[in-house]
Amino acid sequence: MSLNILRTHTPASDSPNRQWKSYILLLSVLLCTLFLSCFYIILQAGSTQKKLICENMKLYVSAMDSQLSESDPNAIPEASSLKKFFIEDAVFPDIASRGTLAILHEDRVLTTEGHNILSYRLVAEIARTTASDFSIHTYREAGLPGFYFCVVNSKINGMVYCYYEPILTGWPLLVNSLTICQGIFLTILILAWAVIFSLLIATFPKRPPEERIVEITVPDEPEEEAVFGSLPYFSGIIIDYHNTGINPVSPEILKLFDQIISDNLSVNKILYRFSSQRNSDCLQYDMNYVNYNLRVLSDSLKMNLFNAAPDYEINIYYSNAVATYEEMEKELLYLHRNLRYSLILGYGKRLSIEQIRLFEASSSVLDTNVASTIQNHLKTRAYEDLYTYLRRYRDILARYQRSNSTHYSFAQVYRFAEESFSVVKLFFQENNFEHPMVQSSCITILRGNPGFHSFCEYLISCIRTYQCENQHVLSSRNEQIMNSIYMYIEQDLAGANLNSIARKMQMTDSHLSRVFKKNTGSNFSEYLTERKMEEAARLLIQEPKMKVAEISDLLGYGNPTYFLSRFKTKFGISPSAYRKEHLEDNSAEAGQ
Repeated sequence: MSLNILRTHTPASDSPNRQWKSYILLLSVLLCTLFLSCFYIILQAGSTQKKLICENMKLYVSAMDSQLSESDPNAIPEASSLKKFFIEDAVFPDIASRGTLAILHEDRVLTTEGHNILSYRLVAEIARTTASDFSIHTYREAGLPGFYFCVVNSKINGMVYCYYEPILTGWPLLVNSLTICQGIFLTILILAWAVIFSLLIATFPKRPPEERIVEITVPDEPEEEAVFGSLPYFSGIIIDYHNTGINPVSPEILKLFDQIISDNLSVNKILYRFSSQRNSDCLQYDMNYVNYNLRVLSDSLKMNLFNAAPDYEINIYYSNAVATYEEMEKELLYLHRNLRYSLILGYGKRLSIEQIRLFEASSSVLDTNVASTIQNHLKTRAYEDLYTYLRRYRDILARYQRSNSTHYSFAQVYRFAEESFSVVKLFFQENNFEHPMVQSSCITILRGNPGFHSFCEYLISCIRTYQCENQHVLSSRNEQIMNSIYMYIEQDLAGANLNSIARKMQMTDSHLSRVFKKNTGSNFSEYLTERKMEEAARLLIQEPKMKVAEISDLLGYGNPTYFLSRFKTKFGISPSAYRKEHLEDNSAEAGQ
């Protein structure tokens, strides 16, 4: 016997670091304190906002009634005099920074001050239905933020004061309600947390290497050669090969494969028996050995076979290490039945029997609506949406192949491939489009181009070929779509929007938006606004008795202020000035 000395390094013992643990505890306490403080401030701020509204309203109502009592108590003041109270007398100076105050008389808004983002009609309705006291009421509507309302009846002239401001929540509420002391306290907490975290990183325990000596005994006498079946472990490997070239598999290639595998097994002192399964294009090796890592052996075989025959793609399936030859035969039979996984996973992989069993036991389901989804995309010519859909599931299956987080059985993946292939094939047949895939089948395509990734790319290329060769049909289709869009807009200019028109045309919002942009060069919303402004200009001239607010409502603008800003952006002047200017021009032309 000979004795070899091997020096190795092992990690030091994992002794607890008290300082490190103390930092973690302190970080947790600081973080909890920070969250609880923010939560408390937000809770207090909500009630504070309501309380402040009530106090301000009491001050304003008292000041406003005092101002109005000095004039004629039975006369309704003009809007200009009310504005004077706002601007010059500064009765309620912080309205502009917080919310909006409206003064009403007999359900009619006389004037407003502040951020008037709600329509006069809506404010009047809320003032009429809300209790007229100093209590706070909440108003919510889809598409708008929530509002706090406070409505109070004046003791003079029967007027009503209505104040509203947006309900603040979350971060905006915290920022707006933060006092100087609270801000300093939170800043100190954050800085303390950052300092402790830096100290934690700096003191993170490290494990210095420790040297140890290992004695390895190497026998001087050569071991006697074992007989197949006399060693404790049995396993099998199956070499599943795919010829990417046009030439058939030659006996020389099979001999080369056998020689490479024999050399690898001999070097590792593994006894084996060989059997060729020519009907399924695979080679099987029954192995008997003392102890060896089959995953490492499979990776080595895969690399050597690929380098020796680059025109062939290789998958290696291997069984577990079992105690009897009969158990090994059962596992290899199971692997033979599941060599079909090469069709959906592709080649260049090493697959254990445990992985295959995991795949087969999975109940995970891919999209059950694949046929209807692809059919709808094809019928509506939404090709880009269809390409995105196929690539999405291509990438899902790619992640499934690379990780063990999600598994799909062969039946589930093949169902998706078969349904998508059949829908595209039927679409080509119905449209008399001659393509090689029409004469083929899904399994034939998978055998010729193994792997779900290759299958999706093949399907996309077929659809893209159809799209290119039928471009004139698509142009005619786009023209029909644009005419329908214009018709729906003109039928209901006030209520028209992207979602409602897309629903009528049985299209997705994104697809209709892309078609509109491609054919007009502008966005749908831009065109709709332009069309409304043109109609507003026509009504201002042809309907001189119609008020601006009525035109705003007629065109679907619930907020007159927003309508005024859009009109001024388009024409450079207000609607009233636009009407006056054009009516004067028309009168001058008539006088001449």
